[in-house]
Amino acid sequence: MPASPEEVDILSDLRARCHAEHGVFWMREGELGVFDPEAAQQVNAANFKDLTLPDRLVDLLLRRRSKQVSWKQVRTAWIAQLRRLTDAEGIGGLAARMDALLAERLDRPLDLVWAAQQVCTQALVPVVVAGLSPADRRRLLRDQDYKLRRLLTLEAKRETFREAARSILIQVGGGLVVRRELRGRAKGRRPRQLDLTDPIVDLLPDLGMDRAVDAVTAVLTAIAGPPGSAAACLVYELTRRPDWMARLTSELAAIPPEQLHAAPTRVAPVTHRFVKEVLRMWTPPLLMTRGVRTDIDLERASLKTGQRYFLSAYLIHHDPRHWQDPDVFDPDRWLSGAENGPCSGASYVPFGWSPRACIGASLGTIQLILLCHLLCTRYRVQVDDPEAVRMAMVAVPLPRHLQGMIARMA
Repeated sequence: MPASPEEVDILSDLRARCHAEHGVFWMREGELGVFDPEAAQQVNAANFKDLTLPDRLVDLLLRRRSKQVSWKQVRTAWIAQLRRLTDAEGIGGLAARMDALLAERLDRPLDLVWAAQQVCTQALVPVVVAGLSPADRRRLLRDQDYKLRRLLTLEAKRETFREAARSILIQVGGGLVVRRELRGRAKGRRPRQLDLTDPIVDLLPDLGMDRAVDAVTAVLTAIAGPPGSAAACLVYELTRRPDWMARLTSELAAIPPEQLHAAPTRVAPVTHRFVKEVLRMWTPPLLMTRGVRTDIDLERASLKTGQRYFLSAYLIHHDPRHWQDPDVFDPDRWLSGAENGPCSGASYVPFGWSPRACIGASLGTIQLILLCHLLCTRYRVQVDDPEAVRMAMVAVPLPRHLQGMIARMA
């Protein structure tokens, strides 16, 4: 199922240069490609050694310094909250929301990529901001849908003034929802919730409102892209691999829901391997760019403040120097002692690099296991034309022509 020729050319060129230049090379003046596992770890650690947040907007306008706050404080608070959100009850709630969203899409023609995106994104919104009024929830979902539509648009086109103005209004509306929620909880007018917004309420005196809103909206933006892309790629692999569908169904049908929710990665090892291989094979996004915040010396290149560097988990995951048969989809490579397994931990980075790695890595993996459970034991995905489906390499790996229907199992 090939990608389109123009997409293949770009990736093929980068992969060839990675092999010839050992993963680190200048892509153009002032822009360094860092696609070697150890070099990527090194450059990201050096670039984000100082995680002090930018000054508040009001302080910038008044030409004064804000109280210094490290992004580590925000991450630490979120990680503690995520531990509470990923207990058996929290995972059960996430599974129930995904189940309900799939049930809403039964027995009608669907773009299965869009359906997978929406199911995962909408199920995650209460993890970020819970307890919203129906009107505020609609505003946030409108913002999420807008971001998804931009992500899923394959053809680049210039945005009209009207479209640009509408996009700004939609995003402002989402930001106002977050601002009202933070202010309401801080003043006691709204109840505290078990979500990722709540720790930010406690940090408001240090962060200020604009940095607090930015923190929450950054998470909302994050869940509007990679999680749904990974889910769409999971559906793509499930529907084209009946042997693995049968293996997963056999495993998952035998696990009571309460056990799955309590320890999904432990009680469903075959499914966990399948999910890990989907994340290796189709890691979103394909390329990430970072501005250089401080001078950095690598073994094979030096970066100056103001330059840029590019990272790609996808290229690292497909580098034959680190993976045997990297273009072969084989979940059993994750078995202990497998000959074609990874050669080092640095070679598998589906959730990014420290210290800016995704805080929701565990939750993201769990959500994909839950999606496997639903699609293997409760629902059935029917693809209209399996031979027409192929993978496009755009901002994220994106199955094309994945049209069909979701039905409930008898």
